[in-house]
Amino acid sequence: MAVIVLSNREPYAPTLQADGRVRWTPSIGGLTAALDPVMQRDGGTWIAWGEKHPQITAVDLPPGQPRYRVERLALSAEEVRLHYHGFANGALWPMSHYFLERAQYRAEEWAAYRQVNERFAAAALRQYRPGDLLWVHDYQLALVPGLLRRHLPEARIGFFWHIPWASQDVFRTLPWDREVLEGLLGADLVGMHTPAYARHFLDACERTLGAEVGNGTVKVGARTVRVEARPIGIEVQEFEQLAAAPDITARAQRLRDNLRTLMLLCVDRLDYTKGIPERLEAFRSFLERHPTARGRVTLVQIAVPSRQEVGAYLKLRQQVEGLVGQINGQFSRDGWTPVHYVYRGLDREDLVAHYRAADAMLVTPLRDGLNLVAKEFAASSRDGVLLLSRFAGAAGEMPGAIEVNPYDVDGLAESLLRALRMPLEEKKARLERLRASLRSSDLKTWTAAFLRDLAGPDALPEELVSLGARPLLIMCDYDGTLAPIARVPRDADPQPGALEALARLLHHPAHRAAIVTGRRSVQVYGFLPLPDLYVVGLHGMEWPETSPPAPERLVIESLARQFPAAPGLRIEDKRWTVAVHYRNVAPERHAELERQLDRVVVPPGWEVIPGKLVREFRPAGYGKGQAVRTLMAAFPGRLPVYLGDDFTDEEAFEAVNALGGVSVKVGAGPTAAYSRLTSPASVVALLTAWGHHA
Repeated sequence: MAVIVLSNREPYAPTLQADGRVRWTPSIGGLTAALDPVMQRDGGTWIAWGEKHPQITAVDLPPGQPRYRVERLALSAEEVRLHYHGFANGALWPMSHYFLERAQYRAEEWAAYRQVNERFAAAALRQYRPGDLLWVHDYQLALVPGLLRRHLPEARIGFFWHIPWASQDVFRTLPWDREVLEGLLGADLVGMHTPAYARHFLDACERTLGAEVGNGTVKVGARTVRVEARPIGIEVQEFEQLAAAPDITARAQRLRDNLRTLMLLCVDRLDYTKGIPERLEAFRSFLERHPTARGRVTLVQIAVPSRQEVGAYLKLRQQVEGLVGQINGQFSRDGWTPVHYVYRGLDREDLVAHYRAADAMLVTPLRDGLNLVAKEFAASSRDGVLLLSRFAGAAGEMPGAIEVNPYDVDGLAESLLRALRMPLEEKKARLERLRASLRSSDLKTWTAAFLRDLAGPDALPEELVSLGARPLLIMCDYDGTLAPIARVPRDADPQPGALEALARLLHHPAHRAAIVTGRRSVQVYGFLPLPDLYVVGLHGMEWPETSPPAPERLVIESLARQFPAAPGLRIEDKRWTVAVHYRNVAPERHAELERQLDRVVVPPGWEVIPGKLVREFRPAGYGKGQAVRTLMAAFPGRLPVYLGDDFTDEEAFEAVNALGGVSVKVGAGPTAAYSRLTSPASVVALLTAWGHHA
């Protein structure tokens, strides 16, 4: 099985040397770092726009030890103007980032966009062999999956959309919204960076196409397209090691010595979505409000040139450089220049040295699909503070950052003061939280998980599948493990095939199966009507043979009076416990809600358990760990296996690990589990495989 990648950017860029030879340099960016190792390992073809030296139509890479082939498509000047600068970056880019005043919808540009997508699809069809995986990337190639599907009805096609997906009221301004959606739905698996983007996409499919939409799925004829949030990671370990290298440490120290002040760092492409003028105005406000900071704080703005031939970007550069001149003219004194402006890109070593030198990092886009700079800083810094826009896709997965509103100039100025005054212990604690989050979903994990899920159930780890040859005690969580997470718990239907897989396991001569859940058992039986299924409910309080203890209603009522109120917040009274769900609360409210829930006074004998956008308040002394130990004692002689997805499953993982069992985490995130699956679909495939073992 080979991989065929299609992207606008190529993995290696050519440079013509003086002796006429061509030197190939790896392109900077997450996509190359993610896929180049896979392509080197498995082989295949990468199809991309050959922007420089288009006379080179193909090359075997990497240089010296070629393992895969790059097919370079030469675009004419007219195609570049109409497809790339026109429809892709003059219509889709501003629309997706909510800059409708900049979006221009022109029929001739749409025609060129469609034509270039057809050329990419045709190149892929020439390379495809049965069994290959096709992975298409980003907004420049949205029609390619549909074009491929027409010719390859059985192929496995994936697509990843790397920028925001706008809400339906914005997306529907696009005159060719149906065509773009139909193009993307040619894929089997569509990836987005955040749950909000995935929801917006599903909403568009339902409202624009009238498609049947489920929880993370779209029905397209006989096919089911999966739509999932899969935020891309970075090479965490490489950044950590580079930041610790002696020469990088020395470079960082030289930067600090040269400035002789505290350093605020900003690294952006020069793009109107990045909020650079707003950030500079916030720094001006900061200096005006806090005169004692003058001469003691310097802002370093690295502006990477972008689309320099486009008029709007030239105007942005002039605006930014004008603001830099104004601020420096207003505040410079005694050899101190408040803003150091660098209009060029930095290589990775210089970039990491700047991350190490910075006292605070400002990542404040007005809208951003994800933002890898924020993740790179968190992996590299030792004592800096990250200020992160609430409108960056990364905001929802970076605990420890100070969340800011880039439109609130004065509020951002005050957040700067808070960051610079933060105690060292708090800085280090925040960075450690950030790094723990990054390590759990790094770039290698992201790539492997997408390709494994795209390949389908046959790509399950062999070491897990082979366990079915032994007698197993299979214990599963429900939500997020046997069923995709739903906005409303009553809508959490089991993953297709889950009921059949469990039914087969219940009649297997060697295996035993049980559900361990935070739900009441009666709810699980409603989803899985299997009378012989053993269900332990309420995190171990409710057993099939016994009733839970008498509910402490006065405690629950006392707790409920302390819970905050917010649109979308839902309090679930389970009679014996109470859960506060904030999955449907606006993401920018999550951090404040969590702080309010942390302040709830929990009475003696009770505890609070965090989960995925939920907090559960329950009597102490129970828990899934204890439930798992009891189940293992009740069914001796079988290898215990526990599958779960949430924080509440970690104690079950630890209990299974302690007795030599197998623990399996479903989805991303830090975990004590030894193995990992990507989704409930993978869980069902694994249970099915075990059920067929004799």
